[in-house]
Amino acid sequence: MLKTTAATLCLMLGLAAAHAQAPVPAAQANPQANPSDAMPPAAPADDDALPPPTACSFDKVYVCEAKGCGPSTELGTIDLPARFLIHFGEQIIASTADNDLPHISSIQSVIGDGDSLILDGNDDMSAWAIQISRTRPEATLTTLAGGKVLTAFGTCQPAP
Repeated sequence: MLKTTAATLCLMLGLAAAHAQAPVPAAQANPQANPSDAMPPAAPADDDALPPPTACSFDKVYVCEAKGCGPSTELGTIDLPARFLIHFGEQIIASTADNDLPHISSIQSVIGDGDSLILDGNDDMSAWAIQISRTRPEATLTTLAGGKVLTAFGTCQPAP
């Protein structure tokens, strides 16, 4: 028993010594040495820049649930055409509900691939995604809430 305890203690001390001797990156050892080492690289300013604020209008909606799919006259609780303002700089989407009160949702991510941008987020136990084009007006909005999937089709253009 004494040999096992002694061997375990030696092994633990050896691991601790090896860990203590591991080199520490310069930025972690002295963050004041070169502040630019701790900063992420600047984003490139090129064609991947996000668009200006965009106004979207959705006029066709289809609702799907377990029993099937069909057209709808509303996008959730918003009468058609449903209008949205996408503000990329503020990372928000704004709309006005039927009660004329504004509603703002945060954009959680923007993914770009060539001409297409996909924005997504979630709000009050619902998830949403919007696909827009940098050069064409067509847009698609999909939401998932309460066991239903709503898919809306419309257009987007730079906001006036």
